[in-house]
Amino acid sequence: MHNQHRTAQHLPLFTLITLYIIIFLGSAGFFITIPAYVSLFLTDHSLELAKSMPIEKRRMLFGTVMSAAPFISMFFTPFIARFADKFSRKAVIAICLVIAAIGFALPIYAIVVSSVIILFVGNMINSLGSASQPIAQAILADNSEGKNKATLMSLVAVVMTAAMSFGPALGSKLSANYGAQAPFYACLMIALISLVLMLIIRLPAQNTVKEENIFSFVKPLKRSQKGLLNCLFIVFICQFSWSLYFQNIAFIFPQKWNISVESAFYQYFMMGVGIVMILSLLLLPRLILNRFSVSSALRVTTALSAMGMLLLAITPTPTSHVFAMIFTAAMVALCFPLYITALSDRASDIDQGWAMALSSAMVGLAWTLTGYLTAMMVNVYLLLPTAIAVIGYLSAMVMVPTQQTTTEKKTPSELEAA
Repeated sequence: MHNQHRTAQHLPLFTLITLYIIIFLGSAGFFITIPAYVSLFLTDHSLELAKSMPIEKRRMLFGTVMSAAPFISMFFTPFIARFADKFSRKAVIAICLVIAAIGFALPIYAIVVSSVIILFVGNMINSLGSASQPIAQAILADNSEGKNKATLMSLVAVVMTAAMSFGPALGSKLSANYGAQAPFYACLMIALISLVLMLIIRLPAQNTVKEENIFSFVKPLKRSQKGLLNCLFIVFICQFSWSLYFQNIAFIFPQKWNISVESAFYQYFMMGVGIVMILSLLLLPRLILNRFSVSSALRVTTALSAMGMLLLAITPTPTSHVFAMIFTAAMVALCFPLYITALSDRASDIDQGWAMALSSAMVGLAWTLTGYLTAMMVNVYLLLPTAIAVIGYLSAMVMVPTQQTTTEKKTPSELEAA
């Protein structure tokens, strides 16, 4: 006997707001604190231990702290999400928020005692707490379908983009006005508020399969529909391609047009990228899904993203580059809710946390790899990263699964038997 799939209408507005605050924290916790880490390692306000090091070692230490956390998150988050799928997403999110709060509190203490080790430990602990983000996404995905799911995933991308676009500016303002501890206090407050809200809200009943090893991914793969691995590849290659161009900007502007990264033009351009993506995510998904299925829409938007990347590679002037960016950023943004929805549709209800965690791991891996590869590619040819991005989006278009998914869901007993 099949149970009816829950819809987004069963999630009250207060619950949705709580989940989006948690998703925001998962990204903002990294981006808001970046200016504080810069201040602590690379400026005259650095920690005492950092001050005693040559600037080269301080840069290496800064890079280690900033890159180790994403690696830890990529490795552990899928297992934490499996635990949440097996037992209780609400309980695991609450635990993650407690861990995140500790992760934000430790750097505050580390600054007082001038301890790099405690600062490093706090950052590592916080990276584990960020597992609350994909689990919150799983709750949204598990209680929605079709256009509603794409809309909710669009709003996920909105809050993540807002954190990426405006988080560093907020962190910089807080650090400048109140010191390097202020960004950590702000994130600690968000974590504690999120924890209180999570304990207050009631979530729809969660389907679980308890007799299963959380360290094994065999059963979730067997329960998934054909095309799930394709969708994971699409998540990775789209994020990888976008990140290549996003990081290539810092090389293109100075070397091609002598526009400094400290210039007002560069600053407005980067702000424009975030604004275009947020507006696109708010306005376009439901519009395009009125005409296309999720798979067809994804195939169209990845093709248009490739076209946009090609335009960005060949634009002869900064002004034409801005117009190409508006089109490309809109298409790139639109891809996100589509491939997350396609991925969610191919995972079973009881594995949504696992699927969202894997997508989060793919995003982290893509951005981590491109941080190094972009600089290597630019040494070969200035526009090579953007050219590779064209190939990446074309690869994603080819990999879009064609199999039609079904909204018919199985009960836990049927899933165990599968």
